[in-house]
Amino acid sequence: MKRLAILILLAGCGAAGAEPSPTAETLDWLSGCWENPNGSYREIWSQSEHGHFFGYAVTLKDSSVSFFEQMHIAPGQPTVFNAYPAGIGPTPFPESERTGTSITFANPEHDYPQIIAYRTTEAGLSARISSGDGSNARDFDFMRCAD
Repeated sequence: MKRLAILILLAGCGAAGAEPSPTAETLDWLSGCWENPNGSYREIWSQSEHGHFFGYAVTLKDSSVSFFEQMHIAPGQPTVFNAYPAGIGPTPFPESERTGTSITFANPEHDYPQIIAYRTTEAGLSARISSGDGSNARDFDFMRCAD
C-alpha cells in the first residue's frame, strides 16, 4: 500500500511540472513584429507567457507616433482579446472562432469594431476589424518587420 501511495504521489508531481504540449490551437504564430507594406503601422506581439500574449500597435505619421494601442490576449474559456486604445481600457473581445491558423474575437456591445480577426497568410499576417454583421470592414496585411 505504501508503494502504491508513493507511486501515485510521484506520478502527480511529474504531471504538475509538465508543460502542456504545443498544438495547432496555440497562438504562437502571432508572436513577433508585424508591419504593413509602407511601414506606417506596426503591431508587436510577445511570445506566450503561460498563455498570455502582450502586444502594442503604433500608427506612424511623419516619423512620429500618431496613435498607439496596447493589447493583451488572456487564456481561458474563452480566450479574451483586451484592447486598450490610447491606453484606455480594457475593452474585452471574447474568442468566437479559432483554427490552427486564425482566431476571431467578438464584442457585439462595442461601438466599433465589434469583430477582430487575425490569420496567417503566405506573406505573413492578416487582420480584419468590422461591425458585427461584417460591414465597415478594414483589412490589414502585415509582413515581418524589416528591423
